[in-house]
Amino acid sequence: MKSILARAGLLLLALGALSLPARASQPVKSQFASQSEALLAANLFAKSIGGRLIITSGTRSMEPLIHGKTYVVIAHQPYTSIAKSDLLVYIGRPDASKPDRKTILHRAVLHDSYGWMMSGDNNRWSESWDRVTEGNYMGKVVAIFAFPQA
Repeated sequence: MKSILARAGLLLLALGALSLPARASQPVKSQFASQSEALLAANLFAKSIGGRLIITSGTRSMEPLIHGKTYVVIAHQPYTSIAKSDLLVYIGRPDASKPDRKTILHRAVLHDSYGWMMSGDNNRWSESWDRVTEGNYMGKVVAIFAFPQA
């Protein structure tokens, strides 16, 4: 029973935090006391909206918004709904000199005939060698569940 109450409390905490007004391009960020609490709340929230949970890679590219590894919930919204400054998750090439493709979370900065150009908030450059298209777009970040880093 205690576990059910704890889960319900974390879900209410997550949903309460997510009901606060936020900029259209900025998902709501909640801070949790532990990684396990953040994971539980993120899982419950993702299930409640039909979203998907991912954990960030831990790079510094999205600082100061995201520090270290962080849980984020993405919702697959139509590609045509993407706007400048949205945080997107996509499959892309983090390095122009390599063909390797990885899951990336960055901010939409410019739309052109090839798709959306992306950039990390902490990067001095945009990823001009790659674009987010309907084919590699996974979803928009709708919530961030941060926790203390080990």
